[in-house]
Amino acid sequence: VAVSQDSFDRRADRARSGYDRPHRFTGNFVYELPFYQDQRGFVGHLLGGFQVNSFFTFQSGAPFTVLNGGDPTGALSGINGLVGDAIRPNLNTSLDLSRLSVEEIVAAGGASLFSRLTSATGPRVGNAGRNILRADGIGNIDFGILKNVRTTEQQRLQIRADFFNATNTRNFGIPEGRVNSSNFLNQWGTNGGNRRVVVGLRYVF
Repeated sequence: VAVSQDSFDRRADRARSGYDRPHRFTGNFVYELPFYQDQRGFVGHLLGGFQVNSFFTFQSGAPFTVLNGGDPTGALSGINGLVGDAIRPNLNTSLDLSRLSVEEIVAAGGASLFSRLTSATGPRVGNAGRNILRADGIGNIDFGILKNVRTTEQQRLQIRADFFNATNTRNFGIPEGRVNSSNFLNQWGTNGGNRRVVVGLRYVF
């Protein structure tokens, strides 16, 4: 459930969508190796019928919001149990954080670039925008190799191995966004798993 931190100032919540990915490159290919395609004789059956394929994706990371880590004035009292912590802190910098990577923001000061709201009689909401930061991008390459062994003119035995995340690249998820957390901007979670290899056997008729 999404909620505005201040229902009287909806302009402050105008921001890029959580689904925003300005750059995305994806593609696939299937290539049948051109030798011994007729699979005649022992050598033909041994070396022919191979096929390789791949599916790959590279894209920008997801936007995310820096959160205050508390609601000292009770601005969301009564609904915070439903919507969680939506109060944002104040910015302490003139840097355009939307153009910086997570690593660059940490190097520039991390949590010190924001000022938490802590007083029950102070400002209700902060001036930091929604979704002003962006997580690291992701890249994934899947790869497969298979061999078709002809048993008759219309039938074949297919042996295949599929490598998901073939390069075993670790893609990180959205970092910790609460500015009062000791793990602020730490990227512990991963987006996708480690390399997986699936071996299969299929008879096609």
